[in-house]
Amino acid sequence: MDQKTVSLIGVASHLPEKVVTNEFFAPGAGARRGMFTAPTTRRHVASDETAAEMIAKASERLFAKLRLDPIRDVDILFTNVAVPDQAFTGCGAEVASRIGCRPRWIVDLHNTGCVAFIYMMDLARMLMQATDARGALLCTVQNAAGRVFSEPRLRMKSQAPVPGDGCGVGYVAVSDFSPIVSLVQRCQPEFASDMSASADDGRRYWQPGTSPIGIGFTDERVAAIIERGNRIVPEIIKEACRGAGIQPRDIQLLVTNQPNPIFLRNWREALELPKEVHHDTFDMYGNLFGAGIPINLEDALAHGKLAGGGVLALGGFSHAGDYAAATIIRWGAR
Repeated sequence: MDQKTVSLIGVASHLPEKVVTNEFFAPGAGARRGMFTAPTTRRHVASDETAAEMIAKASERLFAKLRLDPIRDVDILFTNVAVPDQAFTGCGAEVASRIGCRPRWIVDLHNTGCVAFIYMMDLARMLMQATDARGALLCTVQNAAGRVFSEPRLRMKSQAPVPGDGCGVGYVAVSDFSPIVSLVQRCQPEFASDMSASADDGRRYWQPGTSPIGIGFTDERVAAIIERGNRIVPEIIKEACRGAGIQPRDIQLLVTNQPNPIFLRNWREALELPKEVHHDTFDMYGNLFGAGIPINLEDALAHGKLAGGGVLALGGFSHAGDYAAATIIRWGAR
């Protein structure tokens, strides 16, 4: 029996209103280069701005663009939120209530980080090929910049200026509109402990205390992550290209996560792609974590960077390299 063709139909985004410049951080933040290169600006969520609210706003734009009916067209709902609204539960049920859908499956993912969007695509495709589900809403939220890195003591640290906040959503459906031609994703569990939450007083994140919780990096870990990231992303994009029967040079638009400009440059050089093919918004929005891929894709499409029938590649790695994923899509093939 032939498998159903599944497509990425469209994407939309929502960005917080608050624009934060480098003056907010430690002196000289804007001149820093390397792993923690600072963008010129980024967005920060407000203290009362929830992930569910951001998803609802982005979804409203997506539904309007694609003329979707939440009740009819959303059978599956995935969410991935950097800093969840609640301590013990994801926001999927609240999102369903806000947008007026009643999905058969709601899955709040708390893994895969910067490649969560591609990981969700894979899970949605498998569910739709195995059941009668027709459409899935994929929701990614990065909100650690305003919720974590704006804390007065943390914002002086070298990594604080890099993240920016935003929400990206996408709609995947049984369709031949923009077929997912190839998708690969990989877990490398040996790297899972190389990035962790930490506090100066040594407490766990759930223990009471007065020291803020941040992300712990040592010089050795940073060096390992740079080497790993430079290697992993071109490897997995090339693997996805082989699965699609194409060469990297056939890619007409590449969209990845965007940890810093050095990674972006090294990835496209390893793939031998010109800068204009690899679209990013780092200098405006910073490292958008899991929301980066759908936000950058919408921005690239708005700038006319991909024609109908063009080859779209999405890819990246997350955390310290414990997850990586890539997909090849024939955009607007029908």
